[in-house]
Amino acid sequence: MKLVEIVRQTPWAVVLLVVLAATLAVLPLALLPGSLSTVQAVLASVGSIVLLVFALFGLVHDTFSAWQLVAALCVLVLVAGSALYGWRLVEQSRPLTVTDEVKLTGAEQMEHEAVAFLTVKVPRPRDLLRVTLGMEDLSHGSQCGPSSVLRLTGAGLDGAVETGAGEETPVALDRDERTVRLKVELRTDEGCSVSLDVEKAVLVNR
Repeated sequence: MKLVEIVRQTPWAVVLLVVLAATLAVLPLALLPGSLSTVQAVLASVGSIVLLVFALFGLVHDTFSAWQLVAALCVLVLVAGSALYGWRLVEQSRPLTVTDEVKLTGAEQMEHEAVAFLTVKVPRPRDLLRVTLGMEDLSHGSQCGPSSVLRLTGAGLDGAVETGAGEETPVALDRDERTVRLKVELRTDEGCSVSLDVEKAVLVNR
């Protein structure tokens, strides 16, 4: 077989082609750990195998020389590596909106000094959680909302932080932290009743 002859004549070329194709398959997993789905990882592997087959086909039929094929795959590895590294930098720095992932318990109906708890998962390392809480007045025509204060406590806050409905509160995060838990205490007038919700929650870097 022609392929067997080529392996005997230019074993270095065949080995390099296999190594470069394997490198292309591994690059996405190495540079973007945890960011790729199973389908994307499989597609990267299949694409590398297809490239290897085409390279060997070109080698067998003398379409390209061994040096040309090795050089082409080297360039492809460099381009793919640079692109994936750039994508990694973007993924590591872009804001992550996690509003829908926030769990706010005990906030359906709150009165003075009532307490609710906010929990949010951190899918990727970030420096800050910027959270904005909304408030609905349940007291039928009263002005409880403007006079109400939310007192937040928890890891990442410098003591107790007071904020209001619609105001953004930054919460510092440990880069290894995967769950944020905050205690939300309502300070309002006697007789007032409100409910809270999460208007916006975004994970960002400084």
